[in-house]
Amino acid sequence: MIYKGQFFATKKDLKRLVGHFAMRQNFEWKVKRSNKTTLHLVYLMGNCSWKLRAVRRDKGTYFQVRSFVNEHTCPLEEIHRRHRQASAVTIGEVIAPRLQQQDGRLMHPKDIIADMKSMYEIQIMYSKAHAALDYALSLTYGTHEETFQLLPSFGYVLEQQNPGIITDLQCNEDDTFLYFFMSIGASLRGFRTCMRPVIVVDGTHLKGRFWGTMFIAIT
Repeated sequence: MIYKGQFFATKKDLKRLVGHFAMRQNFEWKVKRSNKTTLHLVYLMGNCSWKLRAVRRDKGTYFQVRSFVNEHTCPLEEIHRRHRQASAVTIGEVIAPRLQQQDGRLMHPKDIIADMKSMYEIQIMYSKAHAALDYALSLTYGTHEETFQLLPSFGYVLEQQNPGIITDLQCNEDDTFLYFFMSIGASLRGFRTCMRPVIVVDGTHLKGRFWGTMFIAIT
């Protein structure tokens, strides 16, 4: 919901909310004026009374809606199938709360394409759906960079909570990730005492941003 006098932490937050609003209401807007202190949005075609104007407060980054005309003097029957406000970021924010499907699997780009068509009657390309999925995953689970930075803490907590576990993190000379090793204490004890000395080795290629291989040894 948008109303006159409403505050937003940043201009980006305001544009994001108005983008969601436009998608739900089936219309498109464009920026008439935007600078450090003002944001003025109008209907895309220019023949409609819908408009929004917000200004930045004297101190800080807060923007306040000073005027908002939420009336359309143009017909809204037309379906905007390639909605200009349906960016990968906006779509990612829409799908983030339901990344996991009812059957337990994560959404795929084809699921996002189908959702946008059924919910908003918007057609998006596979590349945009893939970018939206990446953004939704980063909102939910953090970025790849953030998860790599958590590896030292992850290894420490594992060793504290699971006696006998062994972890090892190695980096290159430039302090970038090389590999991470982990062996469960219970598995080590079982291998030494009651398991046959047979080790099966397997690996799988990682398809994320930084690639790599997950190497597994199983007794």
